[in-house]
Amino acid sequence: MFILTDGKNYVMENPMKQGTYISTTSSIQAKEFTWKQARALLQNRKKSMSWIKKFYIVDKDTGDVEKTSINYKGNKDAYIGKKDVKFDESMIDRIYQETNFIINLNGWSLSDIKTYKEELVSWMSKYDSAESDIGHALQKYREDNDGKNAQAHKMAKIGYLFSDIREKRKHVKQCINYIEVMEVAIQKGYSIEKIKNRLIEAKNKEYKGRTEYYQIALDLLN
Repeated sequence: MFILTDGKNYVMENPMKQGTYISTTSSIQAKEFTWKQARALLQNRKKSMSWIKKFYIVDKDTGDVEKTSINYKGNKDAYIGKKDVKFDESMIDRIYQETNFIINLNGWSLSDIKTYKEELVSWMSKYDSAESDIGHALQKYREDNDGKNAQAHKMAKIGYLFSDIREKRKHVKQCINYIEVMEVAIQKGYSIEKIKNRLIEAKNKEYKGRTEYYQIALDLLN
């Protein structure tokens, strides 16, 4: 790989506008080019790039200055020796795999997503009601039995039932979060990368207790 320098300044890619270049005094920020890329940049005729004419091509690893005239138009030895480009052939397989993955996506429409969301919200409402029902059932038992709690084995079964409902509710809530990301992604035309990041952010976060009873319950379970 090669860099462009005049001995004091270096060519770097503009971090605010990819594909454009500016000068820097930091060698660490110097953009790495293939030999053909570096030569093409020096031969650029745009007025905005006139400042680069005083730069020359330098081998990044050895520091050797490229001797070929920048005015040379041919491609002789363009990929010979240190001018050659390194290529990881496994990238071909990764591109094919990613392409096939995207092609095989179901590609839900906004209508599909709205339908799924409506069903999920209904399930969420049911599980919320189920939790409330269990609480009221325990309350009713105490009222019907002179304020006494149910026997331990019955309370254990109630606990398992409640835990099962909470687990189902957790997954429904997670899917609602994901569906809402997909809905906004379609409406706003998100890129695949942005959708991926938003889905990662939408993953359920660890619950934080609101009262002292959360820690009391954890202590009883430990």
